[in-house]
Amino acid sequence: MRILKMAVTQKRIPAQAVPTKVGSESRHLNAPLGSILLSFNYITADDLKFAQTLQKSSLAPLDRILIAENIISSDQLLAAQSMKYGVQRIQSKDGRPDPALANLLTASFCRNHGIIPWKKQGQSVLIATCDPDHFCANMSAYPELACCTKMALCSKETIYSALIKRHSTEYRRKAETLVPELESYRHQSPVNWGGMKSMAVASACGLSLAFTPNLVFLSIVLWACAALSSTHLLKISAALSRRTPSPLDTPPKPVAKAEYTPLTAPIFKGNMTRVSIIVALYRETEMVEQLLRQIARLRYPKTLIEVLLMIEEGDTATLNELDRLKLTNIITVHILPAGPIMTKPRALNYGLEFCTGEIIAVYDAEDKPDTDQIDLAVARFASAPKKVACLQGTLDIYNSKTNWLTKCFTIEYAVWFRLILPGLIRLGFAIPLGGTTVFLRRSALIDVGGWDAHNVTEDADLGIRLARHGYQTEMLSSTTYEEANNQIWPWVRQRSRWLKGYMMTYRVHMRSPKLLLQQLGLRRFVGFQIIFLASLSQFILAPVLWSFWIIPFGLPHPILPLLGPNAAQAVISFFLTIIGADIIISLFALSKTRHRGLGRYTPTLWLYFHLGTLAAFKAAYEMIFDPYFWDKTAHGHSLETRKTTAMRPLGSQSSIE
Repeated sequence: MRILKMAVTQKRIPAQAVPTKVGSESRHLNAPLGSILLSFNYITADDLKFAQTLQKSSLAPLDRILIAENIISSDQLLAAQSMKYGVQRIQSKDGRPDPALANLLTASFCRNHGIIPWKKQGQSVLIATCDPDHFCANMSAYPELACCTKMALCSKETIYSALIKRHSTEYRRKAETLVPELESYRHQSPVNWGGMKSMAVASACGLSLAFTPNLVFLSIVLWACAALSSTHLLKISAALSRRTPSPLDTPPKPVAKAEYTPLTAPIFKGNMTRVSIIVALYRETEMVEQLLRQIARLRYPKTLIEVLLMIEEGDTATLNELDRLKLTNIITVHILPAGPIMTKPRALNYGLEFCTGEIIAVYDAEDKPDTDQIDLAVARFASAPKKVACLQGTLDIYNSKTNWLTKCFTIEYAVWFRLILPGLIRLGFAIPLGGTTVFLRRSALIDVGGWDAHNVTEDADLGIRLARHGYQTEMLSSTTYEEANNQIWPWVRQRSRWLKGYMMTYRVHMRSPKLLLQQLGLRRFVGFQIIFLASLSQFILAPVLWSFWIIPFGLPHPILPLLGPNAAQAVISFFLTIIGADIIISLFALSKTRHRGLGRYTPTLWLYFHLGTLAAFKAAYEMIFDPYFWDKTAHGHSLETRKTTAMRPLGSQSSIE
């Protein structure tokens, strides 16, 4: 079974045969790597000059630069290194590592240092590495092995493949249980959720309705109005907070600028931090080509980027599409072993195990980030206090003009990402993250346990969990453009997953309200209740409020006698005030974007949000009967996406570099 694959592009110049006989060129022993590569015509003098110039500014090893810039292949690098060090090179014909040596070194040590015990040679143990320059330093952690080990060379993908094959079950379980049990939604079975407690609540509600129906209905109405009022007061407060100066209003300066010329490498100045990009893919055949282009457009030095594409084991369609395309050397494809659940956070946790970056970036398949986005994130982390563990980028829509649904989706995103989230941060609230264009300090992410593999909106949960552990989230002044759903039912399916995740997140964090209050403080605790409980309540209880629209038509409403003679006018005025507030807030948010022309659609948002009620009922049903079901969002169906993907062929190397 294919566990891990790294595909590479063809090199810029015709490759010569890769030498396999160790020691055939004794003159290369301990020679500079660049000289060896030149002697075999793997690189040109201009290539070497380019890489050495880049090395001076990025401080990265020459071999990593040559690989990242697609100047040489992994096989060519290993061939040259075997000449330089005079050691054996592990090849496919050499089989697999000896399982009897599995416990000689720990799995985490092997993964972190690119090392794996391969086989016994007489009284010695042949240990393969993809980092020969640091082999002795790394093995110093095992001084008892110093006298009985020999170094051999093999690629990183070979080492990772062997480790994954050997520890597949361990890695899978770790990805599924990385978050501590008390902070995770796992072990919440449908039977428990739909069991005796739910039956008791339903019975109590039934008895109350039978004996005091008007009083029960009035209580529900008041709760729904309170939820609607609190969420809109939070929106208004967030909008007004923009009048207060904040560091969020000043974008960080990019960490570096780069201009390439044919013979000159870019000179980068500043803090050069390694960044790992994780993209979870599932049935994304329509989007992977666009994804590769967007990754290639990122301006941050390729030497300091690694991209991990996480593919589910049975997703042969996406894997075949990746086989068809050229992948640059910085991209690795990881195939996740099948498990009891199949969620995005499980894939992210699995990828986290193999990341080497200090910063973890999360993107979705359809994303189109600003080209300097990673530069800005690295710059902000470099200047921010260590407690700033997360940066959330702004999300926008690139197919906003497709139809009415995408127009409303665009308005909603403008309000949420350009007004509400920045406002909540200014007001000191904990925020749910956006799922993509999220940048995290690796150390903080590991400290809080990664992502909850059993929560279908892992982003919302992680944002709250970071706050509970004392970390802060900031907005990043950079935009990623996404594809909005342009059909009603796919929109409902996507939104039902989001709302189900909100239900999960609320239930997990409210296991101990007292502890949550202690960790968040009163202000953020109240904000948490509004963001999650009030938001869910307004969707689920919306039909109760819809019943009041019969009043303008002169029809009697059963609750009016309980509220007094002026109740009808007060209720209608309340609804109109809410609708008016939504319009004003939306117009204000749109004024900060390129979508000002969508302002005329803001009066129709109240119809758009009614779709959320259908999604909420679907989410509630799945919470009982299928909580871990991941309702996949289909991408690549809008006209704008198809035009972008077909814009130019991906046949030339320049198209992805």
